[in-house]
Amino acid sequence: MKKILLIGIVAGLLVFAGISGAAMMGPGTGTIGGTMGSVMLQMPMAQQMFSYGPTSGPVTGSDVTTMMPIGVGSVAMGGTNLGVQVATGQFASPADMYFALYAPSVDPFNIYMMHSDGSLQPVSSGMEPWMTGVTSVNQPLFGNIPTSALPKGTYYMGLMATPAGANMSTYYLWMTNFTIQ
Repeated sequence: MKKILLIGIVAGLLVFAGISGAAMMGPGTGTIGGTMGSVMLQMPMAQQMFSYGPTSGPVTGSDVTTMMPIGVGSVAMGGTNLGVQVATGQFASPADMYFALYAPSVDPFNIYMMHSDGSLQPVSSGMEPWMTGVTSVNQPLFGNIPTSALPKGTYYMGLMATPAGANMSTYYLWMTNFTIQ
């Protein structure tokens, strides 16, 4: 099952990297790290992928198709700081979360996964969830990074939610990007 998940993440990010021309989104609106009303997000029943352009803050809610759970800070609007924030609405049952990063200008051969200890490891070193058994996420990642400290190029990120534990053949995968020029 982990092989299926790995293939989904890798394929999704690579396809997104190849077709990414999404319009730049404005600052995130909606609820950050909470839910809109009392409607909870249902666990995935299939493999669903969603892509969106960069947004400064995550946009959550009760509709997985319009959520934008990864915000990138001011770099979304051409600013000089990267501040990755990940937030989802409230899931109806526990989920395992996977966070992936692909930076072809830094390393065109590897997609990196965030491990539970906060380290980024190439997918070739194994798959492990970033978070396990959570019903929501609201986490900043990496701190505030000046874009001048990063190589120029386009960076791709993905957040995947799977039912906690066993069924890794169904998931939601949200993908976004940002560019440093």
